[in-house]
Amino acid sequence: MLLACPVRAQSGPPSLVPKRTLTVGAAPGCDLPAVGQAPAARRDNAEARRLAAAGQEAALIGDQAAARDAFARAALLNPGDERIAYDLGRAHEELADSTKAIVEFCRYLSLSPAGREATDVRDRLRGIVPAAAQRQAADVQVAFRLGIALYDDGRYEAAIRAFDDVVRDAPSASEGFFNRGLARAANGARRAALQDLEQYRAKAPTVDDRVDVGRAIEVLRRPVYRSGVAFSRSLLPGFGQFYTGHPVRGVLVLAAVGGAAGLALTQQTTTATIAYVDPNGVPAPFTRTTQERAYFTAGIGAAAAVTIVGMIDAMVSASRSQRGTSIQARTARSARLGRAASTVALAPWLHPGGPAGVTVAVRF
Repeated sequence: MLLACPVRAQSGPPSLVPKRTLTVGAAPGCDLPAVGQAPAARRDNAEARRLAAAGQEAALIGDQAAARDAFARAALLNPGDERIAYDLGRAHEELADSTKAIVEFCRYLSLSPAGREATDVRDRLRGIVPAAAQRQAADVQVAFRLGIALYDDGRYEAAIRAFDDVVRDAPSASEGFFNRGLARAANGARRAALQDLEQYRAKAPTVDDRVDVGRAIEVLRRPVYRSGVAFSRSLLPGFGQFYTGHPVRGVLVLAAVGGAAGLALTQQTTTATIAYVDPNGVPAPFTRTTQERAYFTAGIGAAAAVTIVGMIDAMVSASRSQRGTSIQARTARSARLGRAASTVALAPWLHPGGPAGVTVAVRF
């Protein structure tokens, strides 16, 4: 009898690609809504309709202050009505209160981005939003597109600097943090990349996005060691193991090398009686004492062998730590860069009945 049990497929390593669109406000000068904040729904409120009509009558006779007050009260009763937001923005504009007018015009665009007055609202915003804010909004878009182009070209350090400008000038746009995190991870700055992706996850728009970024964060939290560093530190016996997170192995290697070196330096004293007859024919034996290191060659050979084995072990551990640590989607260019990266490889060799050694290969 066969029982079929569902098996949950194991998810592979994360494969993230940069965000190609920067989420910004509806127009220059408009802030992004808070995460999870949906536009207010339109309400059918008779009192709001009455106040909106009263505001329009006041605006027709030029009493903008009364119109503003009526529209403001109507907006409280029906915050989802884009027409009331437009009329209130116009009233603030007529009263030269640009700050409040910008708020209401932006609220209109959030409620009805393609509404009947949307084009007029954007034209009015261009007239009242400070020029510096409009230039900054344009510069952010340029920096964002430049960062993507540099990332695609494999110039991660320059891409990080471009996304720095995006994050500084548009901190509410989470895509800047996401793309900078990818560039930092590709450039080896895993701790900084971790911080950026955690910032993005807090603002991620979808559950799937949060799950994917969460998996990437877990990968970035794993320790990763460099083979070249493991090789150089292993020149001091045991230090390669300490670097790769295996202190017990490091102590064993250090102790073994120390023991072998101690054996090599151990001196033995030999005493021998030498028969001697002086020129007069009288026997005159004497004692000769000598000191030697009988195990010098064997001890040095053992110390070197243990050091090499420890070096290989440290480099293998470093290589294993690098498996599955990339969070970026692999592209043709990244594959070429990976093949071109410098590597250090050690391979032991042994001839039957002959000498043994280690081949060191370095590729730049």
